[in-house]
Amino acid sequence: MTEEKTETNGFEPIPFLMHPRVFAALGKDLVTSDLVAIIELVKNSYDAFATRVDVRFLNDDAGKLYLEIEDNGLGMDDKILKNVWCVVATPFREDHQTSERLVAGKTKQRRVSGSKGLGRLSSARLGKKLEVFTHKRGKKAWKLVVQWEELADAPTLNQCRAQLWPATAAEFNVESGTLLRITGLESVWPEEEIDELSEGLSRLKPPFEQLGDFRVFLTDARQSAQPMEIDASQLIENPLYRIKGELKANGALRYTYGYQPYKGRGRTDGDTISWANILLDIKQRRDKKSGRYLPEGKKPECGPFNFEIRAWDLDPDTVETAANKFKIRKSTVRSEIRTFKGISVYRDQILVLPKSETSRDWLGLDLRRVSKTGTRISTSQIVGYVGITAEANPEIDDTSDRERLARNNHVREFESLLKYIVEILEIKRDEDRPHDEQKMGDLFKNLDSQGVVEEVRQLASEKAQATEVLPYLESFSVRLEAAKSRIEQTFGYYNRLATIGTLSQMLVHEVGNNNVIIGRFLGTARSFMQEPGKFRSAMTTQLLSAETALNSLERLAERFMPLATRGFRRARRSAFFKQALETCRQAREKDIDHSEITWETDLASTDEVKIDPGELHAVVLNLIDNAIYWLAHSDLRKRRLRISTKRVSGRLQCRVMDSGIGIEKGQEHKIFLPGVTQRPNGFGMGLTVAAEIIEGHGGTIHVESPGELKGATFVFDLPIA
Repeated sequence: MTEEKTETNGFEPIPFLMHPRVFAALGKDLVTSDLVAIIELVKNSYDAFATRVDVRFLNDDAGKLYLEIEDNGLGMDDKILKNVWCVVATPFREDHQTSERLVAGKTKQRRVSGSKGLGRLSSARLGKKLEVFTHKRGKKAWKLVVQWEELADAPTLNQCRAQLWPATAAEFNVESGTLLRITGLESVWPEEEIDELSEGLSRLKPPFEQLGDFRVFLTDARQSAQPMEIDASQLIENPLYRIKGELKANGALRYTYGYQPYKGRGRTDGDTISWANILLDIKQRRDKKSGRYLPEGKKPECGPFNFEIRAWDLDPDTVETAANKFKIRKSTVRSEIRTFKGISVYRDQILVLPKSETSRDWLGLDLRRVSKTGTRISTSQIVGYVGITAEANPEIDDTSDRERLARNNHVREFESLLKYIVEILEIKRDEDRPHDEQKMGDLFKNLDSQGVVEEVRQLASEKAQATEVLPYLESFSVRLEAAKSRIEQTFGYYNRLATIGTLSQMLVHEVGNNNVIIGRFLGTARSFMQEPGKFRSAMTTQLLSAETALNSLERLAERFMPLATRGFRRARRSAFFKQALETCRQAREKDIDHSEITWETDLASTDEVKIDPGELHAVVLNLIDNAIYWLAHSDLRKRRLRISTKRVSGRLQCRVMDSGIGIEKGQEHKIFLPGVTQRPNGFGMGLTVAAEIIEGHGGTIHVESPGELKGATFVFDLPIA
């Protein structure tokens, strides 16, 4: 039938063949580097249920470098060598996704990492010759030799041969296992490449102790004959944020949270949340459009479980700080987290999810994050572990394709509770995460996109996924929005100042003119007073009023002078703090008396400071106004406002204290930012202006809450004249 069809249709069927050079292509070209090649071979040892792997760089009798990778795994018999090891791209691992081993009388399982059947070809990239010594417990030992160049030079695949013969168990240091010996190395493996290999091998170790025993040792005989154990990744072991705990059978959630920045102090706290409160929280947070499952039982239907979730910020500044702390490249920071990213579910210490890269976000964290970027955490930022058991969680099972959990109410509840735990972590993280509080001089720094463009290019070269690029773009977007808001507020404020400045120029002009008029009046009045008359008493009263008015106008002009003078420069004049304080007190005397505030002072004898009187008035009056407002709006029986000064290291330290309600926790730094106010109809610029004036004179300002009088205490310093 075939021949007739061929003749009828006029085509000739030809076989699809592969040249033996495919070994070189798969081994040398498919594996991206020598480092990756060794890691692939070590992963094979993990899949063989090894608990120890030794990677050794040794010198032979002729002084030539060769490589050994030895494990104490299950080993192979001749059937496995012939039907699996020597079959390229075998589906064996897809059909056998777990390894089993008898340990202390119990059968243990380990989820394998390989599935493509190509890992063994990594040795073709590393060297010209491969010797495999392997021994399966209770079976014969075998030796297999592959000459990769001879395979590539063979005319057809049918003539590609490996050499296999029996070996002796005496050649092994362990009861079972495999030794790979690679000679004719393509690379000389300098010290910096050994360091990179050590770093890469550290990422192979499971990030949680619960996942079993797997130790890797590295020996470079050129440096030392002593094997060095590869420790787990220091980055993965030291996350910025961590939440760890358990959901008990009765539904109580017990957790501990830790924040440990790479610079500065961290904190830890914890809590136990009852099942009733968990249900209430989920109900309040639940968005009906999202279809999130709402548990309703008297206890969890899904059963108890334990968990640990570690999280990182992946903005450029944090990545750079982490790279400097752990002495690794910035790309390594991302790649280490990428290796273990997502939340992994283990049943009786056997991996349930995720089984592949496509199922890393089986919980749907990335889709959920789109609606609230910045605050919510993506899969690429976390490394998580959830432990369940077949006995306590019988209804939590994966689907036949092994890519997700089977859908039922137990699983829906399980996922809803995990999202609830992630939300707790997000809330805690948002409290601890550094917020942008840049000074005016750094305002336009956030508009520079060069840094984020370089980071995204680097990520693209690493073939990172969109979820890994997103935090960088979001971070830049947040900075842009903050800069935009700050610019709008600042320019709006200075626009008002420009208007005030124009008015001030007019005011100063009018004050000057009136000063001449009043002076002339005073001169005429004094001449008139020299003659007795019936208007003497009236003139005396007018004279006193005119003098008071003159003094008031002069003080008003002095306050407005910094705004009215286009060429105004700081530190050209000085002021006396006691005098400025008294002026401010007089300006607010009615408010102080009306609110029944006790005014207290404790002022240093030396109080002349290098600051324009108008600027000093602006600082002091803003702080007094704040204190009066909050004291007036409190239910205190005794309202106190106290101002003290003292000389400290050539500067005058000033403290403005009140007995009011103080500053809300977490707002101590934010109240100095423009637009931040808790006063109705307030502009939120008073403390910003005060802070910029003080900083302009080399000083600092901060708030203590609770302060000495149990309310707020503002502390600032100015240079002594």
